Amino acid sequence: MTLSTNTAATAATAPLSDLDPALFAQYRLRSRDGGFRPFDPERIARALGKALLAAEGGEHLSARSRDVCALMTRQVCDQLRARRPEGGAFDIEEVQDQTELMLMRSGEHDAARRFVLYRESRRQSRAAAPVKAPVEEAAPSIGVVHADGIKRPLDLVRLKRVIAEAVVGLENVSAALLEKDTLASLFDGISYAELGQAMVLSARMRIEEEPNYTFAAARLLLDQVREHALKRPATQAEAQESWTEYFADYIHSGIEYGIIDKELARYDLKKLAEACRLERDNLFQFQGLQILADRYFIHIEGRRIELPQAFWMRVAMGLAVRETDRENVAISFYEQLSTLRFVSSTPTLFNAGCVNPQLSSCFLTTIQDDLGDIFKGLRDDALLSKFSGGLGNDWTPVRALGSHIKGTNGKSQGVIPFMKVANDVAVAVNQGGKRKGAICAYLETWHLDIEEFIELRKNTGDDRRRTHDMNTANWVPDMFLERVECDGDWTLFSPNEVPDLHEKYGNAFRAAYEAYEAQAKAGNIKVHKTVKAVHLWRKMLGMLFETGHPWITFKDPCNVRSPQQHCGVVHSSNLCTEITLNTNREEIAVCNLGSVNLAAHVNADGLDREKISETVSVAMRMLDNVIEINLYTCPEARRSNLRHRPVGLGIMGFQDALYIRGIAYASDDAVEFADESMEAIS
Repeated sequence: MTLSTNTAATAATAPLSDLDPALFAQYRLRSRDGGFRPFDPERIARALGKALLAAEGGEHLSARSRDVCALMTRQVCDQLRARRPEGGAFDIEEVQDQTELMLMRSGEHDAARRFVLYRESRRQSRAAAPVKAPVEEAAPSIGVVHADGIKRPLDLVRLKRVIAEAVVGLENVSAALLEKDTLASLFDGISYAELGQAMVLSARMRIEEEPNYTFAAARLLLDQVREHALKRPATQAEAQESWTEYFADYIHSGIEYGIIDKELARYDLKKLAEACRLERDNLFQFQGLQILADRYFIHIEGRRIELPQAFWMRVAMGLAVRETDRENVAISFYEQLSTLRFVSSTPTLFNAGCVNPQLSSCFLTTIQDDLGDIFKGLRDDALLSKFSGGLGNDWTPVRALGSHIKGTNGKSQGVIPFMKVANDVAVAVNQGGKRKGAICAYLETWHLDIEEFIELRKNTGDDRRRTHDMNTANWVPDMFLERVECDGDWTLFSPNEVPDLHEKYGNAFRAAYEAYEAQAKAGNIKVHKTVKAVHLWRKMLGMLFETGHPWITFKDPCNVRSPQQHCGVVHSSNLCTEITLNTNREEIAVCNLGSVNLAAHVNADGLDREKISETVSVAMRMLDNVIEINLYTCPEARRSNLRHRPVGLGIMGFQDALYIRGIAYASDDAVEFADESMEAIS
């Protein structure tokens, strides 16, 4: 059954009586030919219903699918309205993207697959249809409603100039096509903001057929960003003429509004403004610039005041603020950042040069088995998340369900209810209002609550014992996998009765674990449980397949390879599972990240070792400065970072570098290049 059957058209409609039509009166749908029609949620409901019916089979949607269809339709509409709260026009591809995404997020994977295949078949049909010959028309008489509410004639001269500037130097990109597509999508009474969106969309629609259109789309978006920041329309050349004045005004405005650090005003702003290279704005592709504009650029009451090169310079100034020759050091930092040779981590880009310079990426904590420590850990999570930190919590020391509590002579509810609170902390305290809070909870495989922990991300069951917004990870000792291999038993303990297990690995862990197993058999340990190791392993893999959680991390390899063995045991990894640092009651582990862009250091002849050496040297200086400048919301984080000074210098752009070199990804040459490039960075 296909999505286009007549049966589906008539049988796949869900009730939408609770959707108020007045909510959508100010929205329109832009079709692929540039025409407009009223936005109708029923069309979304029909598309979803057809996809569900095709996946379900039969003649009519089941009651369950009708409810799911209605719920997803409302959620798609809510997502679209959130994007344009003031009203406007949605592109049909944008609506279909949201519909496809909602099917996947709702777990309707078969329906999502059929919807994707349907879209692809329609795309192929459109591509095969005969192309109509273009008809030369005079410029339409179109009025544009500006921000002040006044309707003015379309400035066709400026539209042509902006599009012409956007395609300079780009191969296989046509200004005439972009102009034609833009004009076809305009209508009398269009808002000034929608006019800018129409120009960007005309380029975005052609990226699939010619990748260079992504640079054109970025430049068209940049025209809007410039107008926001400069408070007037300006080409790149016009912005260059007033750049020195703009840069000083931008710094002072940010300070006056309480966003930018006052110390930045003490720089030689004229010298730094002259060092900025506005032509480097053209290095951005559309998606990169869109993300920067939405999340990273400083804004005041909804108006962006930061342009790309001012953004890079602000980060460089923030990182050089304690240098002796700070103007020249800031310029050297700017050169690395603005040429995309090195890019700092997200918190550094968010907060460098600002009044709250929390620049570190990763924080790892161990939650102790004490009510005060548990809620101190949750408080630490909130403060670290507030300024854009990603969190890894080690929950293994917290006693399990049914364990004795000496202070109250009662029994513990286990670790799961506290994880639920941690989940809600991540939801309540987002990362500076720029992205969602993010936490990963780690639990070692011998913990008595491990079976419930594995099910934390399930969509069914008691919602009070589910963490839908928090990541989970299984901290697996090698001994567990050995028991799986030999189909042996595996004993689960409460950590308050085996307090040293979490502090051991390798042979020391093996000896202690076997001793505790013997004590359990002798009846000397009150709370324990024996399961088949292979059954627990299957449950872990089943949940991983079903929910993507908890992901599996290996305790022994992380500790064997740890450069911090003299400091103690690594108890967990971080949110992204690429950092392994020691944690304890006195230290919250911190890591300071950045990436070398490998693609900026290769050419057809190979790796530019001199250039990469310079980049790595400057990048390490920047990362080390992060440790000194950083705002520490917890004294344990400050103590750890200043004591150990960990940094993570990674790489990005590996596939791009292979493309430049003409090397296939799945080849021996790619492996050799990986070794060569990492050795050069090291």
